[in-house]
Amino acid sequence: MYGIDVRRLLSLVRSARRSFRGSLELRLGIAVVAAVGAGATAGMLPSVIGHAVATIAGGPTSAASGALGALLRALPPHRAVLFVVTALATAIVVAIGVLTTKLSSSLSGDLTAAMRIELMRSVVASSARAAFAAGAVLTQPERPSGMDGPPSPRSGAPGQPGNPRPGGAVPPGATAAGSNLEVQRASVVQLAVSREAGLVSDFIVSVATSLPQALATLTLLTIELLSGGAWAVLVGGGGLFLASRILSDRASRGISDARKELHAADAAVFGNLQETLGALEDLRLWGAREQAVAEFARRSHACAEARRGFAVAMASAGQVRSVFTAMSPLLVVLALEVGGRTFDPGEVAKLMLYVPLLLGRLEVLDGVRQGLIERGPVLDATGELLALEASPSRSTNPVAIDMTKVNGELTFEEVRFTPPGAARPVLDGVSLQVPAGAVVGICGASGCGKSTLLRLALRLDDPDAGRVLLDGVDVKAIAPEQLPRLFGVLRQTSQSLERSVRENLAIGLDPVPDDEVLRGVLRLVDLESLSEREGGRGLDTAVRRQPPNFSGGETRRLLLARMMLAGAPVNVLDEPEAGLPSATAEQLLETLVRGAGGRTHLVVTHAPHLLRSDFNVVLREGKVIAEGTHAELSATCEDYRALLADALRGPDALGG
Repeated sequence: MYGIDVRRLLSLVRSARRSFRGSLELRLGIAVVAAVGAGATAGMLPSVIGHAVATIAGGPTSAASGALGALLRALPPHRAVLFVVTALATAIVVAIGVLTTKLSSSLSGDLTAAMRIELMRSVVASSARAAFAAGAVLTQPERPSGMDGPPSPRSGAPGQPGNPRPGGAVPPGATAAGSNLEVQRASVVQLAVSREAGLVSDFIVSVATSLPQALATLTLLTIELLSGGAWAVLVGGGGLFLASRILSDRASRGISDARKELHAADAAVFGNLQETLGALEDLRLWGAREQAVAEFARRSHACAEARRGFAVAMASAGQVRSVFTAMSPLLVVLALEVGGRTFDPGEVAKLMLYVPLLLGRLEVLDGVRQGLIERGPVLDATGELLALEASPSRSTNPVAIDMTKVNGELTFEEVRFTPPGAARPVLDGVSLQVPAGAVVGICGASGCGKSTLLRLALRLDDPDAGRVLLDGVDVKAIAPEQLPRLFGVLRQTSQSLERSVRENLAIGLDPVPDDEVLRGVLRLVDLESLSEREGGRGLDTAVRRQPPNFSGGETRRLLLARMMLAGAPVNVLDEPEAGLPSATAEQLLETLVRGAGGRTHLVVTHAPHLLRSDFNVVLREGKVIAEGTHAELSATCEDYRALLADALRGPDALGG
């Protein structure tokens, strides 16, 4: 078991090497050497003190027996000299110990930063589906062995990732396994990156430094006790320690369980807080402020109970250890009796120092085992997130697309897709041809597979069967780093970031467009006020979410401008008009078509009458049931007419 767990720790260390500033191996090696020095000098100190006590007491100096005896007997038997030597030895032990602690703390801080970066890299490189699936596993209330969530004994954490739906959260009553669980899953991932990475790094550095320090001390103590004839102390100390471990093992398992409960309670509090902060205005309008506070209070009290349980478990384990440590003087007395000879004051003093030191170093060794038990869920969670597969996956023979020759023809060939956990496919045998440069609307009732069709084109998911082709090339064969340059995106859930307008427009673009280009595209999407050099809001205006300083229409236009700046040959838009009034939605879709510039546009929409498309496609239950122009479908397709009727009822229908 030790070998497997040590390999797991080494694997975590190797995963952080890429983001570690400087040489991780060198820093770790220096810390280990310092720890060995600290352990060795600590092991020598009792003999020095015992020799000094014996000499000052005026008795025989048999305390200088053992491996260090010759060296100690060579010291002048002058009290002042011995006092100075003892003080100097103590100072050296303390200095090396402080140096070891300083090196360990510095290493742990840098390793924490590297671990956080690698966790962030892994989460960002994976699919959102996989990342939140990991969060789902880690927040299951009842989970089989080996699938526990990452515990955390620390309190406090920064704000959690937002609800993916624009505008915020669900009403505070919907907290059970529904939408609030999704926020909790996001919270677990955030906790692992921001907080558990520090816990893992602290533990790894602690093992790497305290283990060699303990081994060095134990080696010296063993040699000294055996060579000095105090073998009974060695045997008795080992037996006393073993008895304490047997009794404290149950307490250690209790700590692990308490950690898991505490982490789940923490995640519930953070998730509820995120929902509430995202819906402050709605809560007032619903008259649900007190209900939200009451729900948060319930979760906070549950977290307090979990924290008390964790504290009790920690205290129980600590008391078992402290009781046995307090018995160390009795062990010395018994060892003297078993030894069958008289020990002088110096030897007694030495043994009185040896026993707690011996027990303490054995405690460190066993602490590694206990730590692996108690922190196992944290290590599992960290390893699981670090092991997330990159998304989209890279083909064994990736195709490099010549961007100057892309036409933008998009083809779906008998595409079938069933989301994980779904009972039936969302798309079932969809075939569709989107000519280069065409503007095509995708229509259908909610749940018919419209958004899924776009996800497959963008490789947010891959089809179970069939192919998605761009200019005849399977998108799964295209190098993943080229996809953002091939596909411009504006999704219903797309959000602006809390930074300047300039930074929002330029994110992900290389090279970054100059201000004149940015102002030009803002004028194209009717955001003239942001294109002005002076007065009003300009490129340096910071986008703010709470309270918002941009309307929904302005935000959507800003995102549209960013998509246009990318200049991709194919633009994919998922309900760009959702939630907007009819007039604003019509203006936005008109702007979209006006700026199409011969690029292919695939637009999922609930308002096909507002989109000046070349033709529209109607889906029902994952299948294409009709294709044609707006006029043709209005005359021949009952589903299309029903969609138009819903859209014409008012602006609320557009967001469905």
